[in-house]
Amino acid sequence: MKKVMKRILTVALLVLISSGAVGQVRVDFNDSYTGGTIVEKDQSKPADDGSVVVTITVTPDKGYTIAKEDIVVVLTRSTSQTRDENPSIAEALQLDGDDPKDLGAERDYSFTVPSGFGAWVMEATFHQAENANDISDADSQVEWTLKEGTLTISGTGGTKAFDSDATPWNDSDVTSVIISKDVTSLGAGIFAGCTNLTSITIDNTKQVVALGEGAIPSNEGLQIDVQGNLYNEYLITEGWEYYKVVSANATQIEGFSFSKDNEYDAFFSKEAVQVPSVLKAYTITGINEKGLVLTPVTEIPAGEVVLLFTEHQEITDFYTVRTESENKPDAHNLLKVVTDEKGKDVKLGDVWLLYHDVFYYTQAGTIPQNGIYLAKPEEKPLEKARSYYPIAPQGEKTAIVSLRADGSVATTAPQGWYTLDGRRLDTKPTRKGIYIKDGNKMIIK
Repeated sequence: MKKVMKRILTVALLVLISSGAVGQVRVDFNDSYTGGTIVEKDQSKPADDGSVVVTITVTPDKGYTIAKEDIVVVLTRSTSQTRDENPSIAEALQLDGDDPKDLGAERDYSFTVPSGFGAWVMEATFHQAENANDISDADSQVEWTLKEGTLTISGTGGTKAFDSDATPWNDSDVTSVIISKDVTSLGAGIFAGCTNLTSITIDNTKQVVALGEGAIPSNEGLQIDVQGNLYNEYLITEGWEYYKVVSANATQIEGFSFSKDNEYDAFFSKEAVQVPSVLKAYTITGINEKGLVLTPVTEIPAGEVVLLFTEHQEITDFYTVRTESENKPDAHNLLKVVTDEKGKDVKLGDVWLLYHDVFYYTQAGTIPQNGIYLAKPEEKPLEKARSYYPIAPQGEKTAIVSLRADGSVATTAPQGWYTLDGRRLDTKPTRKGIYIKDGNKMIIK
């Protein structure tokens, strides 16, 4: 515990009213204590015996405490009338008044200056409160610092609620707030009194920071700057929709959007980007007897192709954050994109193209520039490759979507009748069952 002491010598002038030594005390306090202030609040009229009661107001600064025992008032000299009788008086005066329950709160004390005395020394020791910067919720370690108007909340976990307690900083001094990357929640009312607050920057890239009731004031012009990969999630998270949420490092992927019915789509970016938290991204790293092998990725290097899944959330234009990652998500990613502006000529059965929920073998033709396709494994060519491979990494997908690249349709499904195992039929089947006709599932009864 750090102690800060400020020794103040205060001279009280005794104005003689009569030979009876009845006087009035005038006190000049120095209010520049480090750790708090002590100022005169009041003094009584001289009593019959000439004594004067002085009342002081003691106010600890935020993060400091003081008790009555930490304040000592000592008489150090007498007036000329009593000096001869008692030349060296050094008696500590009794302080009247009760300590508050919260030793960091403002309070009043009083003491009596006997008749004939005109000077004393006041010693006051303010203590820095133990864990003064700790604002942790249960099982968290969160602290605050305030410097030049910027309040920084750092640590791991959530903050306590301030809906009934006063904040340990001066709210009026706060003009901006920084929430460090591992802070996960803000307690109720934490910034409610910060009427001069104009910006909040949130550095957490893993999750949306939970918001307690009334945690943020509705100040005009207040702006919340979040990480780009969480931008969309803030827009749809309860509580945050009432504020102006922006992202300094977000990049909108032009021409790419999900409708409310779409659950996944194929995508590639010309820039290295981090996958938004509201989406899941997969590369296709293999084909085996069970089907496609999907591998999750969190960053997409420039030019790499992935399947993006919305996890059933409604998203229009999606925003993400640029990265400088040079590592491939997987060297064996079988999803490819056509970069040649002339397109890519393919033969029958060369590659698979995505249509609805299925990668189909291509017919002979040309895949246009920016078209996305599934290549055959080069290391272990399939001896008996199926003509189609459904996509179902997270359960059955029923949305009707097409292969897309920068918003354009790259191919259409092969026409005709097919069995579910990919065999093409010459005519419409007569046996009961489920078939695929022109890319759509059909039931023959």
